[in-house]
Order: sequence, then structure tokens, then C-alpha cells
Amino acid sequence: MKCDNCKKEDQWLEIIGKNFICKRCVRKHKEMGLVYRTHIETFHFLIRNIKPEDYEAYMKITRKQIEELADLKKAGVKFRTTNIVELE
Repeated sequence: MKCDNCKKEDQWLEIIGKNFICKRCVRKHKEMGLVYRTHIETFHFLIRNIKPEDYEAYMKITRKQIEELADLKKAGVKFRTTNIVELE
């Protein structure tokens, strides 16, 4: 099947809203791509609960929406940030 975004052939596509999206295009979203690569079950949980209408809505998912639905620290997903300083 072909990816609806990049039009490349791929054997495994993710259904995001009404679009079939390949893994390369899924990974273009910084936070969701990290969750996809590390915890696929959590990724599917987030897609089911956020329910983006299409790929454009998927790309507009914010980090706040992700953190409201899933405890990513407990799952072991660590987002890179530049504004947190750990004091010891």
C-alpha cells in the first residue's frame, strides 16, 4: 500500500484518522515519533484517545496533550528539554 503523505510503497502503515501513514512520516512528529519508536503500545493508546482526523491534525498534537493522557515518565519515555536543570 502507499503512504497518503509521501506516496511511497510500504508494507506496514499506521492508520491516523482517515490516512494511512508510513513509519517514516509518523516519526516526523518529534514527541509522537519518540513514543512510536520506544513504546508502540503507548503510541496506539495515544492515537486512540486523541483521535486526530488526519495527518495534519496528528502533526498538531502538542506535548501537553500527550502528557495529559499518559504517564510517560513511568513508561520510561524521556523527552529532551533544554530548560530543566537537575540540582543535587
